[in-house]
Amino acid sequence: MAEVRRLRSGEPREVAGYRLIGVLGDGGQGSVYLGEDAERGQVAVKVLHARLVSDRRAVRRFLAEAQTAEKVAGHGTARVIEAGVLDDRPYLISEFVDGPSLQQYVVQNGPMNGAALMTLATATARSLAAIHEAQIVHRDFKPNNVLMGPDGPRVIDFGVARTPESATTATSSVVGTPGYMAPEQISGESVTPASDMFAWASTMAYAATGTSLFGGDSIPAVMHRILNASPDLSGIEEPLRSVLTSCLAKVPAHRPGAAQVLKALTRRTEETRPVVRRVRRRRRRMAVAGLALVVMFGGAIGLTMRGGGVTAAGDEGASSEADGPRVTAFGDLENKISKIALGSLSSVSMVAAANETTQRIDLWNPDGGQIINSVPMGAKDIGSLAFAKVGTKQAIVWSAADGAIRVWQPGQGNAVQTIRACRGKGRVAMSVVPAQKSTSAYVSCADGRMQAWDLASGKQASLWRLGQSVHDVAWAGTGTNVFAVMSKGLLQRIDPWGSGTVKAKAAVESGAPASGVEAADGLVAVRVEGVGVKIYDQSGERQRCTVKIPSEATPTNSPAMPTDDFALTKGALVTGIDGLTVWDPRTCERVRDLPAASGRATSLAIGQFNGRKSVVVAKPDEEMAIWDLAGW
Repeated sequence: MAEVRRLRSGEPREVAGYRLIGVLGDGGQGSVYLGEDAERGQVAVKVLHARLVSDRRAVRRFLAEAQTAEKVAGHGTARVIEAGVLDDRPYLISEFVDGPSLQQYVVQNGPMNGAALMTLATATARSLAAIHEAQIVHRDFKPNNVLMGPDGPRVIDFGVARTPESATTATSSVVGTPGYMAPEQISGESVTPASDMFAWASTMAYAATGTSLFGGDSIPAVMHRILNASPDLSGIEEPLRSVLTSCLAKVPAHRPGAAQVLKALTRRTEETRPVVRRVRRRRRRMAVAGLALVVMFGGAIGLTMRGGGVTAAGDEGASSEADGPRVTAFGDLENKISKIALGSLSSVSMVAAANETTQRIDLWNPDGGQIINSVPMGAKDIGSLAFAKVGTKQAIVWSAADGAIRVWQPGQGNAVQTIRACRGKGRVAMSVVPAQKSTSAYVSCADGRMQAWDLASGKQASLWRLGQSVHDVAWAGTGTNVFAVMSKGLLQRIDPWGSGTVKAKAAVESGAPASGVEAADGLVAVRVEGVGVKIYDQSGERQRCTVKIPSEATPTNSPAMPTDDFALTKGALVTGIDGLTVWDPRTCERVRDLPAASGRATSLAIGQFNGRKSVVVAKPDEEMAIWDLAGW
């Protein structure tokens, strides 16, 4: 979690309607505050130092940061929400990334290696590729400017970024952090994307070794080594070592670009996977460095599909990302996956899958094409599956038809906590909510009871009866409200912290079962059998529109567990009922059909994968696949 210090006298208490609750960090340009709003959630608020208000150059640089960040939003960077001026002091409001900087992470956890290190390298190289494609040079890439967010690494701080053209003219002053500056920055020469690649390599070396590549003594000594000494990379394993060596060339023209680095990393990761494919029909145990987890190899497939074709990642013949959406496929054709979730552990993007064939919850590293751990489900018929932060640790939480919810913290071993939430057996739906002081699970039982459970303590927080069974439940996305779809075709908004008070309700469809619900961005999506997906406003539950699904593609019977073949996020509704389709949730208009994605999904989920909005899909007799939705 991010470290927050208390506000001091004279510091602002509110900006643009956000209440400031602490300070995330201070820099030479400004301070970054943690802001909060009951409806809009938490944000990072950067405010220019009061002493710099009269410095026109500082003000221009600050305002330019907002424009720069907006150009690369969604590419492993923090999304800009708004910018403005308060009492003559410019401010910038951006997405809050709840995680330590890479610098803090390494200090607290030690050097990174294996899949975690390769994921960090790949994700940050992808971010730099997008930054450079937008004609921007970061100029201050370093461990403190990489946040280890719960959904993957994020590159931040564009306060000194420049276009290549303007960067070549700004030679009167040296900008950057000495230990991570390229030789040409120190010499006052032109700063180009190649300078960022030198800084990136120095940063990745720090992540791999825990020490600064060029020492941490006096600034003149550090700069002398950068200009003249050959760095020692002997402690870094291949394939990363060779890539870093190329990026640390003293001559900028000899360094590869970010796109070349990304291609090299994905290609070399792919070259290490044949051993995984060879053990497809048997399982081997090995230790995962730093976690002491059991690794279960189960027929992993690591391919990249672009458009309608399938090629090995990094293949020279692979088309560019502009030719079609990028897909990472992984898994075993022989396993039936009933539920799936997308999240992260130790800042590495992961997928959790309920494997009905083996009766286990599998934890996948899709980039490595490997199951890194696995535990028994504990019961059949998984109703819900999600990643959640329980206390200070990341966990995987699921509900099952035996009426229990289970909590597994992979970083703590293979122990699974069982919470007996419902009496007897039957349909169980669950939604995980980061409510108030502790993450809670809202559980609906077959007998019409609905409960809130504190996942950290395992204690019941509230209980109420709804008078009829609940088919599915979903968190509103902000606050503590949840939405439930009922057996009699009702959509209800409930405040579990207000004695379960029903705020509003609306008829979904007379005589048609509502089998699933999703909520996000002020909207509610309800899966109605025989109709499709209906979209409602969260405020007042007014129906906006309907995504109609062909009747032949819709099941005739209500499923035993919540329908999981659709997902809602900000700006996109994704359905997997008859192929994979992206819709505009505010108009119900079709945005596009994803190629090479025919058939019906048994489960799909939306989240961040390597810092990019993505959807993970499970279908019968196929591998699981992650589709990149960034920019849609």
